[in-house]
Amino acid sequence: MESTPPDADGAVHITLEVAEDSIQQRARRYDRAGDEHYDTISAFIKSIRGSDADAALYWLAKMVAAGEDPRFILRRLYILAVEDIGLADPQAVVVVDACAHAFEWVGLPEG
Repeated sequence: MESTPPDADGAVHITLEVAEDSIQQRARRYDRAGDEHYDTISAFIKSIRGSDADAALYWLAKMVAAGEDPRFILRRLYILAVEDIGLADPQAVVVVDACAHAFEWVGLPEG
């Protein structure tokens, strides 16, 4: 399914069939192997460091909706709990460990 070629004035005419087909495909703004992947996890971690729960949930939801591997997210949370939170709250590692265990036991989508 293709649109008609540009006419003499350079306008491209899109058929109804092409328009209907295009809305069936979701735009991808998250590349799990590229910069967006690392930029998003970085924003997630920085939101947690900054105690911005709303932002952290936004970035987490973006990763989950894009199909990010939850184990990757949990690994990064382990690192955050040990390196950044560590002495301020030793229970942080225990909480992340409990979350990781619950995820492994329950799985998606509930995990």
